[in-house]
Amino acid sequence: MFKRLSILSLSVLPLAAMGAEEVVTLPDIIVAAESADDIETNQTASTTRFNREALSALNKADLNSALRGLGGIGVSQGTPATNSNIILRGASGGLGLVNLDGVPLFGNFTGFFPLSHYPLDLLEQVNVSRGFNGEQNSSRTLGGAINLTSRKVSDGKAFLHTEAGSYGTLRNNLGGGTRNQLGDWTFAGGRSDIFEGISQAGPQNGGGNPKSAQMTNGLLNWRKELSKLSLDSSVYFVENRDGYDGPGVLSRTPLRLGWKSDPNGLLNEQTWVAQSHAVYQLSDYWESAIKVGYTQDKQTGHIGTIATTGSMDLTSQLWLGNWNNTHQFAINNRSKDVLKMMWGVDTQHQQGDSIDVYAKAHTLTTHLISPLARTELVLGDWLAGAEVRYDHYDVYGDHAVFNANTGWHVRPDLLLWAKGGTGYRAPAVNERLHPSFGNLALVPESNVGGELGSRWQLTQQSELSVSSYIQHYQNLIVLQQQSNGSIQSINLAQAHVWGAELQAKHQWTQRWASGVSYSYMEAVNAQRNALSPGLYVPGRPSNQGQFWTQYQLLEPVLIKVDLTYRDGYWADAANTLRIQSAPRLNAHINYQINPKLAVYARGENLNDERTPDLYSFNYMGVAVYGGMNVNY
Repeated sequence: MFKRLSILSLSVLPLAAMGAEEVVTLPDIIVAAESADDIETNQTASTTRFNREALSALNKADLNSALRGLGGIGVSQGTPATNSNIILRGASGGLGLVNLDGVPLFGNFTGFFPLSHYPLDLLEQVNVSRGFNGEQNSSRTLGGAINLTSRKVSDGKAFLHTEAGSYGTLRNNLGGGTRNQLGDWTFAGGRSDIFEGISQAGPQNGGGNPKSAQMTNGLLNWRKELSKLSLDSSVYFVENRDGYDGPGVLSRTPLRLGWKSDPNGLLNEQTWVAQSHAVYQLSDYWESAIKVGYTQDKQTGHIGTIATTGSMDLTSQLWLGNWNNTHQFAINNRSKDVLKMMWGVDTQHQQGDSIDVYAKAHTLTTHLISPLARTELVLGDWLAGAEVRYDHYDVYGDHAVFNANTGWHVRPDLLLWAKGGTGYRAPAVNERLHPSFGNLALVPESNVGGELGSRWQLTQQSELSVSSYIQHYQNLIVLQQQSNGSIQSINLAQAHVWGAELQAKHQWTQRWASGVSYSYMEAVNAQRNALSPGLYVPGRPSNQGQFWTQYQLLEPVLIKVDLTYRDGYWADAANTLRIQSAPRLNAHINYQINPKLAVYARGENLNDERTPDLYSFNYMGVAVYGGMNVNY
């Protein structure tokens, strides 16, 4: 197995180092853990991190565009306001696939999450982790997680970002920071309107009626530093109202269902996320932290033209309690040789309430208590870490999972690592209860797998990182098209996934830089027989990637062009419904008028590629936006 992995090791994750004499260019994406609280063992992970500066430089509206083309992650979307299908190394999730300030968030249903509800302007950091990582303790997803940190604005600072463009789009976000004797405060919020959006249903299914979407969000962030105590709390709120198409009858002989135009479909959604986190330094070697969190996602509405489907009435709630303790010891007088030990307990309580099309109410609850322990070691040129977690569910019983990693600095600019472990994830209440796409019969999914990788600083301008992985999933939860055209969450008894990821960047000159990313994934449905050999897991393209280049035309003017590509893939487990491949060209130009004011123009899908990301859905054509960023 490891020979196979080493052959597939083709992922490149770059960092360009720029000299003091070079002109200013877009900030880089950080590809290794760089928090002051992280020790070197976190380098043995496939992680991509956008800091605040990088998020600002993207000039994107939300996470959808920022995540497209990254290694190991697939993002599919119908229209700018609809939910996104997210796949990380072959797996998805219904809770914890996306986390905000350490609180796992509910998706709409399996694998689908409203990324547009979290504008980049309101985020301080975005961290995409793949595979087995200790930071996923609360999310428990099997392929990785997208971890968001809410924005923190310094005292006396403020920002305003306004954008307008195609499809009657208008977006405004603003915020500011202040400090008083109670602590540091950040207030931020925004409003987004799409007045003439395209229909979700494809043209072949009667699509064409325009859809409107409105979204309002707000953020409050507070933090306070004392001598030995650190406190922070945040509250995030988003409310949206979207016109929606839905399931309908496309043909009656034979009966075929699909996403059909519906002028009356409507989805309202309201989400609250709140958390408080306290860290106390008990001694030089012992730090204790407590986090409490809460999130609620409430959906109401009805979509589709079939009387027995289409209800969207679902409320999902999560209460979270987490206690962690960290002990860090110096092994000798070498500053980098460290032993770190962590232990604690994670508790979660989920509750879901739904109302089906017959006005019948349904309720589900799940409670989890999970003690865990982790150790990390840095000794000379060697890194090592191991974690064990014991999950006790009141519904699903007891399950223990573990992961371990090791790394070796062959030389100062070259790190090799290996990881392996197991995972276990119970279906969230929203995946089981969703009145249109849920399945009460879902059972927990689990996996076992491993990863090999390396990171190499080739020159001062480029960093290369190599990784490949293999995963065996049992009862993998997927959302798929059924034989009659309906959509439902199901379990696949066995799925085998292996892949490789590549990203590269090079600073050619002081003004010119280019990069490429590429991911290969083979997701095989092991539920095959003599009548159906070689089936693939639905919704998992084999090839996808991105090429980009940017040039500093003048000192204040920067131009960037990128081309994204995803392979075709199957929409159903029987591999009879095919979604074709799609390349898309994007570009933007940024003019930094002065340190506090910048204006830009952005073009998306400039080649007008209308091939949908999702079966029977639509996809927007050429879109052009203009905007202004003010920071003072």
